[in-house]
Amino acid sequence: MTGESMARIAARSLPPVGGESFSSYLSKNLAKVGRLSEGQVWRLPFPELFGNSLQHVLDVAAADLTAALTTLGRGGRLSELVVFATASQEVSAEYAPKEDGSGLVQVSDSLAALCTSYCQSVGHALSSAVDTSSVWRFFLRLAAAHFKGTLGGDPARLASVLRYHHVNRRAHGVATTLLTRQDLRDQDGFSHHDMTDLFLLLAIRFLLGHEMAHHVLAHRTNCSPSPEQESQADLLALRAGSLAQARDLKKHAADVRFVREQWLEDAGEFYGLIAAVIGMLAVQSLEEALMVRRGRTHLSARDRAAHLIELSLGDARIREHERTLGHRDTRFRKRIESERHGLESFTRSLVEATEKAADFGERLPGFDWTGLPPSQLLPPDAAHLQEVIRLDRLLGRPARLLAAALVHSPLRDGALHVLAGDTRRAMRVWGVPDATIRGAHDETTALAFYTLVHFIRSAGEAQGLTGTGLHELPVVAATSVARSLSCAADRRFH
Repeated sequence: MTGESMARIAARSLPPVGGESFSSYLSKNLAKVGRLSEGQVWRLPFPELFGNSLQHVLDVAAADLTAALTTLGRGGRLSELVVFATASQEVSAEYAPKEDGSGLVQVSDSLAALCTSYCQSVGHALSSAVDTSSVWRFFLRLAAAHFKGTLGGDPARLASVLRYHHVNRRAHGVATTLLTRQDLRDQDGFSHHDMTDLFLLLAIRFLLGHEMAHHVLAHRTNCSPSPEQESQADLLALRAGSLAQARDLKKHAADVRFVREQWLEDAGEFYGLIAAVIGMLAVQSLEEALMVRRGRTHLSARDRAAHLIELSLGDARIREHERTLGHRDTRFRKRIESERHGLESFTRSLVEATEKAADFGERLPGFDWTGLPPSQLLPPDAAHLQEVIRLDRLLGRPARLLAAALVHSPLRDGALHVLAGDTRRAMRVWGVPDATIRGAHDETTALAFYTLVHFIRSAGEAQGLTGTGLHELPVVAATSVARSLSCAADRRFH
């Protein structure tokens, strides 16, 4: 007996992110996918938070949340919880309860990278609105953003940045992020980078807090999540994150006169709601784009966000406030209604980008990359982005054209079996091990797209695939298999 908890033992079997700074980790991944040489990695303008390892970022966030949950009377079981940063293909953010009462929370490297992209878009959009000395110009910019549906940033641009991550993760199995000229960091003054860093911290707290909440609420999440449990975890994560943020604000405002504590708490809650929407959408984006089949997963981000906003800023909140106050509070009503409408508009633009970026179904002419002009990219991104776009368009072809792309390769015979609907035989012909084939067809387990790519690529290499063919053709073959598996699952569901 080692005395270790089952959660601690389980964490040791997971692929770690590593102890280097997360900026260095992502930079090395960009070198792996061919975007950068090793000598260029230091130039990238990553968020300051990622100057530490992802595990350190999660540990600090977990400590902040533990203090907040303890204040809320929910800290009793947290000593049994293990938080782990993983490079797993099958996980976005997940809580797994263990028989000894311990619990394991996993947060993936891709989820942190996606949160970065969302937060950069939101930070830039919000700072652009407030970056004016004219009050009237400020409201005009907000009104224009609301009308165009860009309150959370340009949906077309954000969709392209998210798509870049998804294509690379599907093809190479590594987390990446696309940084543009607007992401270059100023040395002085408040800018959108400060807002990016703020929302990134809050989004990570919410994501981690949601999984921690499942533990302290004693949820058994091995099966599909219930809407009630997800709602309970969302609300507790928001409360804990808002409390942690309010404490941060109080530290910075300690020497500022006339700052009311209630103002800080209200600000913490509102920023926390924005971050919660970001976190929910990052999870949905990752799971829809990178998973062929999911095991236990989260509910729709659109529905989760709408429900959390209603719980926090709905009519019940107004009635409770006025009941405590003993009279109608017109100013409070206007504030709550304004915040609710703003968040709903903000959510719509981010949902639009999320859904477009995560759609890898059969589509011609394919994903629209025009939201990210080459002039916005940092060298050598323009050339590398064209390679990503070319691969993405290849993978969006109809099934017969995907099979045609494999006709002069060792994967040809298997591709014909996929066209005929026999994915098991196809993978067997390609030389994929039987145990792997059984796992790929086991509908009770999660299946990541890159898992298919990895095993088909290994089999293709053994059959003589090299160079560009070894890079691209297994991704084409995996796309055919993934579509077939998804269609079969849809037929059984309906």
